Amino acid sequence: MNDMPKGLLVQPDFLVSGEIELLHSPYPSGFVALPDMIQAASDIEAAAMWLKTQSSNDKSHRVMRKEVERFILWALHTRGKQLSQINVMDVKAYAEFIKDPQPQEIWVSPTKRARKHVDWKPFAGPLSVASQRFALIQIGSMYKWMVQGGRLRGNPVALMKKPQLLVENSVKRFLPEEGINLAFEVIENTKNPLKRARDHFMLSLFYLTGLRTFEGTSANMGEIKQAPSGNRWLPVLGKGYKTRNVPISDALYEDLLQYREAFNLPREILPGDTTPLLLASNSKKSRAHNATVLTSMKGIMKRAAVLAAERGQFELSERLEEATTHWLRHSCFSHLAKETGDLVMIRTLAGHSKIETTSRYMHTEDEALFKGVTTALSTPRLT
Repeated sequence: MNDMPKGLLVQPDFLVSGEIELLHSPYPSGFVALPDMIQAASDIEAAAMWLKTQSSNDKSHRVMRKEVERFILWALHTRGKQLSQINVMDVKAYAEFIKDPQPQEIWVSPTKRARKHVDWKPFAGPLSVASQRFALIQIGSMYKWMVQGGRLRGNPVALMKKPQLLVENSVKRFLPEEGINLAFEVIENTKNPLKRARDHFMLSLFYLTGLRTFEGTSANMGEIKQAPSGNRWLPVLGKGYKTRNVPISDALYEDLLQYREAFNLPREILPGDTTPLLLASNSKKSRAHNATVLTSMKGIMKRAAVLAAERGQFELSERLEEATTHWLRHSCFSHLAKETGDLVMIRTLAGHSKIETTSRYMHTEDEALFKGVTTALSTPRLT
């Protein structure tokens, strides 16, 4: 492999639609077929079928495809094997390889290239521990599917211990209330009236509901429902296609109505109104994309960081400098945990599968631990 000349790396071809081109290769010699519900003509065709059946949105499809493609390329060019010929020691070798793909001239390009570019490479550099773990999970998921479908008899990835992550006991990426207030202050000083109205509602929406970015950008105004009690709810389809109802406070709803007025939309929201909940800042019809929201939010936070620094709040300024839309989700749950201590309620709002995930927002435990230890114990000072 180290002697492989540049350009010899032949990649499985991907169509514009993002699907693997079906490369018809024979089954490995000696392969004993089980009842096969997949019925693919080759291992790569089976991988393409796995992608089609497992990913329903473009982003997930691209991420899953990238990991499987890397593995297929590595298996072909370093092991000379098809997917069905891979054993556990091959997987172990791949796990070592992705820590630092070598030789770099074959595998790594620090510059992002189009898939059809002559200098395209599978990797941008060594993978982090989290990325290593994710890669093995995706490859293992593909093998598991092939086993369940009767194409293969075993999953070699299942025999491997995956890289372990050092998980923080508490979420660190959140803003204190003064940081949120500074963000609203800089929005108030925005000159463009449409952008000011949109950004004010956008910040309120993500902070008061804890929505994920894609949950906010995919929603429509007319989807907000009012219960007989008068309470308003926004039905949300979250991760794992799990639905939940997110409460919309009277204050947030009033922000929404003012936001509509700024865009010359009728104040009243009729059932079935398909106006996007988050609009592009210069249009009353175009939906704001995830990237647009992220860019806008980072811009707001950076302006707030400057304001904090001008006021001598340097630590807060550093946090604001790093803050993104997702920080507002963490801030929402962290502040709710501090005020209510009700993890079950926050878990429901967040759409978490496990209460352990929600418990990371209980920062008061850290504060109590610090205060308890540092005040209860003491030693004499050196004189």
